[in-house]
Amino acid sequence: MKKIALIILLCLPLLSLADGTTDSLKYALTKASGKDKINILNQLNIQVRTTEPKEALKYSELAYTFALKSKDTAGMAMSLKNTGLAFYFMGDYKKAITNTEKALVLFKKIPDNTGISACNNNLGLFYSEFGKYNQALYFFQQSLNIDQKKQDTSGVAESFVNIGQVYHLQGNYVKALEYYKKSLELVQAIDDDYNTGLSLINIGALYNGTNQYAKSLTYYKKALEIFSKLNDKYNVALCYSNIGSSLLDGGEIENAKLVLDKALSLRKSIGDKSGMARTLRNIGLYYEVKNEEDSASNYFFKSIMLELEQGNIADVATLLKDKGAHYSKKEAYEIAIGFFLNSLEFAREINSPPIIKDDYMELSETYAKIRDFENAYKYSKLYIDINDSLNTLNAGLFSKDENIINSKDTTLIKKPESGNAEEHNVSYNLILKWVFLLLFISTTILYIREKRKNKKNSCNIN
Repeated sequence: MKKIALIILLCLPLLSLADGTTDSLKYALTKASGKDKINILNQLNIQVRTTEPKEALKYSELAYTFALKSKDTAGMAMSLKNTGLAFYFMGDYKKAITNTEKALVLFKKIPDNTGISACNNNLGLFYSEFGKYNQALYFFQQSLNIDQKKQDTSGVAESFVNIGQVYHLQGNYVKALEYYKKSLELVQAIDDDYNTGLSLINIGALYNGTNQYAKSLTYYKKALEIFSKLNDKYNVALCYSNIGSSLLDGGEIENAKLVLDKALSLRKSIGDKSGMARTLRNIGLYYEVKNEEDSASNYFFKSIMLELEQGNIADVATLLKDKGAHYSKKEAYEIAIGFFLNSLEFAREINSPPIIKDDYMELSETYAKIRDFENAYKYSKLYIDINDSLNTLNAGLFSKDENIINSKDTTLIKKPESGNAEEHNVSYNLILKWVFLLLFISTTILYIREKRKNKKNSCNIN
């Protein structure tokens, strides 16, 4: 239910206007020409992309047009990189990848190591959103290698937290916490408030995922304080959503609803569809706790449609798993099994051990409740195998002294086989999965409503 923050390397141009306001940049744009106009348009993209990503997209695309006309390779590269980030904040990860790959080619042509590092970092971010963790690790490692050679402390810290985030998503919490804390130490040492906030969010999410809600809230609230001062609406909304989720998990449901409503309102105002989907999911869980099934189903449908639209497969898998758990508690076991199996398919699609593990456990317990002991045993064995594997990875995570062993990372990170944009398209089989999934969900909700209606009618018979 938590969104973990990935750090985006902005690669800002060195302009005297870099710290100016949007209004001053717009005024300067009216008097600028040539290279200055391209730079100002890219600065405008940077200023508004987290709050007004569609407007940011217009600025960077216009910058690219001017750069192309003047055959300014550096300007074209920067504009394409910024266009990729605008698409990211709009939730269109495929176009984000396509534009960033084009930018990377141009930065290598110049060559510009800062730009190359930025593009590798951002590609790692985008591939993580697709659940393609090996590719994400590869690109983050490329960025880290460049920044270490340049002795760029901020860039190294960004790569540390992003690599940690991938390990977090894979269920390797020891490795994730190691990288998060390495990053936090570096950014605090250089008074980098923005990246300090993102590191705090990631550590909070890790503790929340291990049911240490008080600890997670402490980190989230520190991050919220930082981003509020920075007037960063995107990350303020992220903090609100995560705080609401932790409160909900910890049983403070009414306080959770108030905070989640704030998150949803803010995310709608900035057009963050992926964030909206996650917040809608959590509000749906609030209504489930309140036993308001129709409201819960309404939010569930809105959430999953946005997730499918954005191609957020990991979130779809989590949402289906949570819905299955809800129906299992309601003793609607056959429906619950359907959700768990759907979740398992998506989790396997992106090779997410934590979600797969939970699905195995839920399927084993649910099959046992309907006395299907053959399937209960089958999934129990699968659960034990994957759980043992994850426990081995995370041995000693929460030891009393919480020391992190700074061991050298020996994980084999493979280069993606191809950067062809065709590979980013959703496969035909996955589209079929989504169609069947939506049909299943629709049928399930109609069945539940009809069952409730019949039950109500039977009670009214004299």
